[in-house]
Amino acid sequence: MKKVVGITGGIASGKSTVCKYLISLGYPVIDSDEISRNLSQKKMPIYNVILESFGLEYFLPNLELDREKLGRYIFSNMDARQKLNTITHPIIVEEMKNLIQKSEENLIFLDIPLLFEAKLSYLCDTIVCVYVDKETQIERLMRRDGISREYALSKISSQMSLEEKRNQSDFVIESKPSFKETQENIKKILNKIKGE
Repeated sequence: MKKVVGITGGIASGKSTVCKYLISLGYPVIDSDEISRNLSQKKMPIYNVILESFGLEYFLPNLELDREKLGRYIFSNMDARQKLNTITHPIIVEEMKNLIQKSEENLIFLDIPLLFEAKLSYLCDTIVCVYVDKETQIERLMRRDGISREYALSKISSQMSLEEKRNQSDFVIESKPSFKETQENIKKILNKIKGE
């Protein structure tokens, strides 16, 4: 019987690092952001709905999606963000369901940053939150994206707080400066999940 584990967290919380480690251990990880990127390519379903809903203003001269411009707009405009999520989430969820169904593995991980915000808990048997304290999250995001503290804070505040996500999850992985500690934490949680 398949067991589906949702991995969530905030932006720059260390979730991608945890998922890469799970992949290195041989586990399948279905990445919602990767699905979104793939389906945002020219003439793909998400590309088409963004073009229809937001117009050419958010596309480059070569008609590729201008991710940075659209990103800045939706992070600063809650209505636009909700509109984008409303039109893209059903397409992404449908693809995730297809991939879960096609998978022959018994333990499948779903990498979904907005798992709680998008009310996708129903896709998962168990939920794991990758947690980091807010100051570390801000510093990581500023360094990773080369952005100001103000913009980093606006990105972080557009998501549910990590405290809330932590409280709603079955397990918590602390994203430590030393990845060795994080690895140990992941292994312990894997053993618990497999033992359930």
